[in-house]
Amino acid sequence: MFAKNVYSMRYSLKEFFVQNKFKIIFCLVFCLVGLLTGILTAIKIFGVDEEEIFESFNLTYQLDDLEKFSANFFGRLLSYTLVIILLSIFALHPAMYVFGWCLLAYRTFLVAVNCMMILLWFSFNGVIKALLILLPCQLLMLAVMIAYFCYVSYQMKNCKYLKKNRIKSILYPFLISFLLLTIINLIETTLLFIFRSNVILVI
Repeated sequence: MFAKNVYSMRYSLKEFFVQNKFKIIFCLVFCLVGLLTGILTAIKIFGVDEEEIFESFNLTYQLDDLEKFSANFFGRLLSYTLVIILLSIFALHPAMYVFGWCLLAYRTFLVAVNCMMILLWFSFNGVIKALLILLPCQLLMLAVMIAYFCYVSYQMKNCKYLKKNRIKSILYPFLISFLLLTIINLIETTLLFIFRSNVILVI
């Protein structure tokens, strides 16, 4: 029974990737552009002491800012909730797909800028947080968002032909994506809180 379920899941995933390969490729290309742009932007503004630049990219001044549990958790929760709502809207029609790709690219850009600035700005402790906690968790979030956008856009296209209720078709994917993003957010926030600046990690 277990083997049958695993095979069924593998087949469903394979079918999903085959049916949405071009959308996934476009999402990844836009995200790659956002990533490279973010890295180059962080390198360019590194060392600039203008407060407006830091505020515009929501950059962190101190490592303590990364370790505030409630502020970070609920701030990220509001952010990714807004993102997946917008992705749901942009998935309604093929003409709006480009806005979804641009949103994912911008999200990747912000991740790249913040992580790169932490790498450049802070000491070893900041490097550990950026590479081992922030970047992996944020990339997982982006993967969930890409999968959600591709799946919902595919469902919307089917609903148009089959005349199904669009709200019902995206409700469960929305809730599952929100749950996955919240779990990742909780893990990221908890790890940042546990391995805060005044804790020495001994291996």
